[in-house]
Amino acid sequence: MPVQYTSRQLSERVEIESHKRPNRFRRRTWWAALWLSVACVAWLGYEGSRGQYHIFEGGDVAHVHRMFENDCAKCHTTWAPVARALNFDFSHRVYSVENKACLACHPGSVHHKNQIPAHEDISCAECHIEHKGNHSLVKVEDHICVRCHENIETSDGQMSFAASVTEFGREGGHPEFAFARLLESKTANAGSVGSAQSALRLLAFDEEKGWQDKANIRFNHSAHLKSERDESGELVYGIIGQDQRLGKDRFTDLSQTCNVCHEKDSEGKYMLPIRFEQHCQKCHPLLFDNKNFAGQQVPHEQPGVVRGFLTEKYTLAALRDPAAVDDSKPVRSIPGRKSRPLLSKDQVGWVAEQLKSAEIEALRHTHAMFGPEAKGGCAYCHTVENQGQPGAWEIVPPGIPDRWEPHAFFSHEAHQMMNCVECHGAVGESKDTGDVMLPKMELCRKCHSRHPEQPPVGAPSRHFGAGNDCVECHIYHDHGEDRFVGTLDSLLGVSKPNPDAILKDKNTN
Repeated sequence: MPVQYTSRQLSERVEIESHKRPNRFRRRTWWAALWLSVACVAWLGYEGSRGQYHIFEGGDVAHVHRMFENDCAKCHTTWAPVARALNFDFSHRVYSVENKACLACHPGSVHHKNQIPAHEDISCAECHIEHKGNHSLVKVEDHICVRCHENIETSDGQMSFAASVTEFGREGGHPEFAFARLLESKTANAGSVGSAQSALRLLAFDEEKGWQDKANIRFNHSAHLKSERDESGELVYGIIGQDQRLGKDRFTDLSQTCNVCHEKDSEGKYMLPIRFEQHCQKCHPLLFDNKNFAGQQVPHEQPGVVRGFLTEKYTLAALRDPAAVDDSKPVRSIPGRKSRPLLSKDQVGWVAEQLKSAEIEALRHTHAMFGPEAKGGCAYCHTVENQGQPGAWEIVPPGIPDRWEPHAFFSHEAHQMMNCVECHGAVGESKDTGDVMLPKMELCRKCHSRHPEQPPVGAPSRHFGAGNDCVECHIYHDHGEDRFVGTLDSLLGVSKPNPDAILKDKNTN
């Protein structure tokens, strides 16, 4: 049978003085920790004495700030690490950088003058957080924007945009685009659809059609996108365009090549304006007198330029062929003098008559495509004031907007893999210039959403979609009107005064 021990017997076997007996392992561990701490402090002191202050950083600086990563005083005014360690307040990094240190290189434009808190009361480092490695300081996280925009306040109570924005990816987190809200409304009262100031400069209300693009130009997308092919698939009807391979004109199917007319700018963001000479003139020539000037066109310019062009044409014609003018006689110049011949009274009358006829022809609304029978003119696309009064007509400026969303930015280059009709789907059926063929927010959210997809039963969820951060489309600082002259040298030190300016001041005094 096993031996049975009492609790007293068991307790007597415990050595209660064991903790007082020297422990070699614990002693060596303690001394190792002590000497390592001393070595670390000594290393920090040594590196600091050599001017290597970057070792005290909480993390690597962004690539754009690498040139002064070892000069902490360029940004920091206080010794934040000690304060952070003592106070356990790691947000203290915000207050160790004053705004004037940032503004020395980055003049920040005011976001909104009536914002709360005021622009100058916001710390730059509160939004643009450094020492997080090589990342873009412009890529501000959403929660920083939402901190103010989820319940925005203004000093005068005037709201430019939505009072509450929380996120783009979920319905209700971001208001619908202003132009889309106006298009959906059935009333001329724009105030009933919320803040829509940016859309009001682009749209006008029509009693029959509702809100329409108010550009003063006539254009029919469906007519230009129409194409016909024969049984072999060869294009037999379309728009005349230049075939680069063959070096000659041929039919072009614009329904498959929107970029024939709509070209991106150098940055690939927005579409360049349509140019008459480049995109329209081949099919819509501005002919004015095929009898006397076959195939020649008036310039696509202001009325004064057109009148000057026509006056010159008919004046030179009268001087070259005076017999074409009834009872006209060439005027002889005075011998020995270089002077241009003068028009006779009959020639002046003939020029005025021809000029009037040419202006009427150029202003007509009729249009016949191709060949010498092609006719004008300006009124075919433009709104012409005083059209029946040659010499007094004017063209109403088209007013075609270069951007529809001025408070956000967009890149066509980033979306070039998509078919144009995916976003501008109604373009093939559009017959009116007033049709607005821009995508609504619902379409944008199909790609720009990072919420978990609903997976099949038993399958793990996953995140998908393009980025939908606030800074994907919006900016806080608008530097469009900055007029900034720097005060720093190439090493970001204080630049010396301009000696030319000093000399000028001395001469002035």
